[in-house]
Amino acid sequence: MISLTNNLVALGRKARDKADAIAQAVDLLAAAGKIDPRYGDSMLGREKVANTFLGNGIAIPHGLPKDRELIRETAIAVVQLPEGVDWGPGDRARLVVAIAAKSDEHLQILTNLMDVLGDPAEADRLATTGETGDIVARLTGAAAVPAAPPADAGEAFGDGFEATIAGAHGLHARPATALVDIAKGFKAEIRVAHGDKTGNAKSLISLLGLGVAGGGRIRATARGPDADRALAALKAAIEAGLDDEEEAGQAASGTARAPEVSYDGHMIAGIASSPGFAIAPVFRFAREEVVFEANAADPAAERRRLDAVVKTAGRQLEDLYEEVWKKSGPAKAGIFRAHQEFLEDPEIVAAAQALIEAGRSAPFAWKSAYLDRADMLAAMRDPVLAGRAVDLRDAGHRVLRLLGEVKSDAAAHPTEPCILVADDLTPSDTAGLDPALVQGICTASGGPTSHSSIIARSLDIPAVTGAGASVLDIASGTPALLDGAHGLLVTGPSEADTGRIRTALADLGKQREIEKRDCYRPALTTDGVRIEVVANISDTGEARAAVDAGGEGVGLLRTEFLFLNRPDAPSEEEQVEIYAAMIEALNGLPIIVRTLDVGGDKAIPYLRMPAEENPFLGERGIRFCLSHEEIFRTQLRAIYRASARGPVRIMFPMVAMTGELDRALAIATEVRREIGAKEVETGIMIEVPSAVMMARELAQRVDFFSIGTNDLTQYVLAMDRMHPVLARHADGLQPAVLRMIDLTVKAARAEEIWVGACGGIAGDPLGATILSGLGVVELSVSIPSIAAVKAQLRRQSMAENRKLAERALACPDAGAVRALGRGGA
Repeated sequence: MISLTNNLVALGRKARDKADAIAQAVDLLAAAGKIDPRYGDSMLGREKVANTFLGNGIAIPHGLPKDRELIRETAIAVVQLPEGVDWGPGDRARLVVAIAAKSDEHLQILTNLMDVLGDPAEADRLATTGETGDIVARLTGAAAVPAAPPADAGEAFGDGFEATIAGAHGLHARPATALVDIAKGFKAEIRVAHGDKTGNAKSLISLLGLGVAGGGRIRATARGPDADRALAALKAAIEAGLDDEEEAGQAASGTARAPEVSYDGHMIAGIASSPGFAIAPVFRFAREEVVFEANAADPAAERRRLDAVVKTAGRQLEDLYEEVWKKSGPAKAGIFRAHQEFLEDPEIVAAAQALIEAGRSAPFAWKSAYLDRADMLAAMRDPVLAGRAVDLRDAGHRVLRLLGEVKSDAAAHPTEPCILVADDLTPSDTAGLDPALVQGICTASGGPTSHSSIIARSLDIPAVTGAGASVLDIASGTPALLDGAHGLLVTGPSEADTGRIRTALADLGKQREIEKRDCYRPALTTDGVRIEVVANISDTGEARAAVDAGGEGVGLLRTEFLFLNRPDAPSEEEQVEIYAAMIEALNGLPIIVRTLDVGGDKAIPYLRMPAEENPFLGERGIRFCLSHEEIFRTQLRAIYRASARGPVRIMFPMVAMTGELDRALAIATEVRREIGAKEVETGIMIEVPSAVMMARELAQRVDFFSIGTNDLTQYVLAMDRMHPVLARHADGLQPAVLRMIDLTVKAARAEEIWVGACGGIAGDPLGATILSGLGVVELSVSIPSIAAVKAQLRRQSMAENRKLAERALACPDAGAVRALGRGGA
C-alpha cells in the first residue's frame, strides 16, 4: 500500500473556497515531486463532472483519467480544514484527501476512508486533531486507532493454497467472475492475496484490483464453517483454467499498427478490431445525460430505492445475457454475467450505502461509488484489466439511469446508414446497435480486447478502436470510409478510394446474394434425402426474418419472451394476437410452439417461483406449468385459438416421466374441447436422460420428439452450461450425448414418429452432419445459420453422413469427434 508521510499532511488550514483547498493539496503533492502542478487543473475539471464530497466532512478530489501522465508517482495529500469549506450545496469539507493515482496502490486508504464515513465521531476527531500521526495512522491502518475486533476474530484464516493464474491476461473479468461465482456459493470468508495486496474473493472489483497478470501467483485463504470445501472448489477451478477464453480476436496487440495500405484521403490509424469495410457519413455518438438531486433526507428510503433498482438492472442484464447468448453464444454473453457481478459487488454496495447514510441521494451515492472504482481499474497497467473500467461504467450507468432522470437527445442515435464515431462504446451500447444503420464503428479509445469489440465482431460490424481523440473532432455528416481489416478510418476519401471499397463490397454482396438465392433451395443431400431446416425464434420480427433467411418453418418458438419485462402474465387475448401474427408471417409454413419453459436459469419474479437450492433440478419446464395450471391452461387456449390461422404444433418442455406427459396431454385435450379447436400435432422435448431411457413409452403418446441438445448435454454430463468453469466443457458432440440421441431416434422410429433437434450443435456444420446421419430429420437453428446449414447438407450424401455418425458414436471424447470433421482418423 502507498505510504502517507507527514510532509503530505497539512493541519489547521483555512481555505476561501473549494478551489483554494484543492490548490493547497496540489502544492503539497507538487512540492514532494509527486505531480506536475498542472494536475490541479485536472482535479478542478473532475469537480465539474462529479462532486467528490463523500460525507461526514470528507472530500476526495482527484483528476481526470486522461491526465494521468501528469502524475509522477501515486500519492495522497491531506489538508485539514477545522472550520470547513463549502464543497457544494449543503456540503462542507473539513478533511480534504487529494488523490493522484496512476496505479491502484491507494485502494486501502480509500477503504479506510469508507470506515471513517460510518463513524461521525471519528471523522470529527480527524478534522480537529493536532497530531499529524493521527491522520497518517488512521488512513494507512498503522495502528494508531485500534479497531474493534471482528466477531469471529478467534477463528484465524487457514494456510490455504498457492496457485498460478494461467492465461495471457491473468485474472481479468471472465476468470475473476468465475472465482466470484464459486466463492459466493460458500459461507466462508475467502481472501485472495497477490504480492502485498489482498482482495475479497466475493468481490469482482477487489479481485480485479489485485492486478494479477498472466502467470501471476496468488494465495487463497479462508475461514468459516465450510472453509476447506471452499478452498478445494477454488483450487480445482483454477487448475481447470477458470473460464479464460481469449478475448482479443484476430488482433490483440492493443496498439495501433502502421497502415499496410494507402488511401488518398486523410487516414487515421487505429487498431483493427472487427474486419470488413464501410462507406458512409460519420455519425458522432453521444450518450444520454442522467440528472438527479445530490442529497436526500431519508436514508432508509434511499437504501430501499437503490436495492430495488439494482435488482431491476440485474433482470435487464439477465435478459440481455439471454439475447446475446442466443445470437452469439455463451462466450460473448458472459460479458453480461460480469456486469451482474459488478452490480452486486460488496465493495461498491458498501461505499454507496455509506454515502447514503451521510445524507446523499441514492443516485449520487451510486455514481460516486462506481465511478471511483472504475477510475481505479482504468489506472491499471494491464490493458485488458484497465479495459474493464468501461464494463464497470456500463453496468453502473445502467443502474444510474433507473435512479435518475434521463435527458436524452433524439439526435444521439442514427437514423440513416453511418460510420459511428465515439470516445468508446460500452457493451450495452454495442449490443443495441442496428447493423442495418451502423455500418462501421470507430472509437477514440478502447481496443480489440474490449467487450464492445467482441460484440461488434459477433454482429459482423467492421470496427476500428484506439484511433485517438482526433476522431472526436470529425463533424457528423463527413464523408468517410472504414477499413476494418487494416484499422483505418479515412475521411474525405477520393473517388479511387471509394471505388476500391465499393468493388470489395460489391464482390461480397454478390457472394451473399448467391447464398440468399440458394437459401430457399431445400436441404437435399446428393443421394436424395431431405432434411428440413427451420428456425429458433422468440418474436414476430424473427418469424418474418426466418422466412426471409430460407427457413422452412419454426422448430422452436420460445414463448418466455411474452412473460418478461412486465409486472404480470400476458392475457389470453394478448397471446392469441401474438401467436396469430407469427403464424401469418410464416405464410403456411409450420410452427412449433413450446409451452412456457421457466425455472433453472430463467426466473420470472412475478410468477412467484420458489427459491431452490438446485433450480436446474427443481420446478422447471413442464413441472412449473403443471403446478401453475391456470397459466398453463391460458397459454394452451391461446395456442389452440391461434392454430385456426395456420399449421401449429404444440411442444412440452423438460418432460422426464410418462406421468408428467399424461397429465399435460389430459389438460391440453380438456382445453381443446372446451373451445372447440381442431387437434394439432403434439410433441415433447427430449432434454433429460430419463426421457431418453423412456423414449419408447413416450413416443407412443406423441407425434414427434425435438431433442434439446443444450439441456440434454448439461444433464447427461452433469455440467451446468452456464457454469463459469465447466461451461466450455459441456460440448454437445460428446459421444455420451450422441449416444443418447441415437437411442432416442431408434425408439422414435420403432413407434413411427419423427425426430428433430434444436440447440447449439444443430447449427454447427459438423453437428448438423452427424445429427442427420443419426436419423434426425429436422434441424432447428438460429436464423443466421439457416443458409450455411442447408448449403452444408446439400454438399453431402446421407450415406457418408451415416458413416460419419457411426464413427462419432465410437469416439472416446468430443475432441476426437471434432477431429473427424477436420479429416482426422
